Amino acid sequence: MQKEALRRFESLPRELSAPMTRCLRASLRALAMVLVIPALAAWDPAGHRTVAEIAWEYMTLRARERAVALLMHGPAQADFASLRPAEGTAAERDRVLFVNAATWADLVRNRREPWHVYSHPTWHYADFYWDVENGRPHEIPGTGPDSVNAGERVVAFHALLADSTAADTTRAVALAWLLHLVGDIHQPLHCSSRVTSEDALPRGDLGGNTFALDAGHNLHAYWDEILDRAIAPDPGEDSIAYATRMARRIERIHPRASLATPAASTDVVGWEREGLHLAQTVVYAAVTRGAPPSATYQAQALTVAERRIALAGYRLAALLNDALK
Repeated sequence: MQKEALRRFESLPRELSAPMTRCLRASLRALAMVLVIPALAAWDPAGHRTVAEIAWEYMTLRARERAVALLMHGPAQADFASLRPAEGTAAERDRVLFVNAATWADLVRNRREPWHVYSHPTWHYADFYWDVENGRPHEIPGTGPDSVNAGERVVAFHALLADSTAADTTRAVALAWLLHLVGDIHQPLHCSSRVTSEDALPRGDLGGNTFALDAGHNLHAYWDEILDRAIAPDPGEDSIAYATRMARRIERIHPRASLATPAASTDVVGWEREGLHLAQTVVYAAVTRGAPPSATYQAQALTVAERRIALAGYRLAALLNDALK
């Protein structure tokens, strides 16, 4: 898995400047090396960029302009400006900055970079603990997400972003986290920790991280990488072009009008519980430890993941339109 991750991360957007390429390659290399450590990732960079690309399409012009302005005036140590390419039209560079910023909360895990001070690994998930009793999923009483978790942070950062009295540097960091965490909580395994005799409390299976599939992969990683695993980038296609293509594909399959009611939901705990329900009813169904998922499972998983990514994008746009109006 590490070798595959490194291969993917070696292919950075062609439009990036040389200094940015060096910076991101160092960061992404470090990130690739920890992908097999439990509870460290949600959607991979392709998934997060796709969520952000969908959101961008449904944001107002004012929200877009204010989001870009905040990112360009963020704290020096956060280094958001390095995510903006040096070439292209101003509009295209702004869009790429926004889309790349959705991966920032994972990039800051790199301990060798100054922006590591912004890393908070426990913010990326909201684990609900459950087991199976008499053939039915059962949430374990007395357990639940930590008081500070992905959903709680989404609510807090949305409020902070909307607070015009807060410092722009603070709001910029809130925006970057919001871009990422809305995607995180739409990955079902970031809202679940299954408990079995093999994966007992207090940790459970860490969102599928201890549920091994074939060599070098686990269930969590499978879902993280589901987009580019199922639909490979075209030869020579850079990461931004790939995310754009995936976003347009997902919007065609799941247009916002078809998801109008769930997309309008602002109940963040409800979003998390949607993920929990999918983990309980879909993610662990027809998959076996130590074996690769079947073709049927892979097809169903992609269908579920694409709908979750669509909802994440539409909901993220609504949050940003509200906070940056």
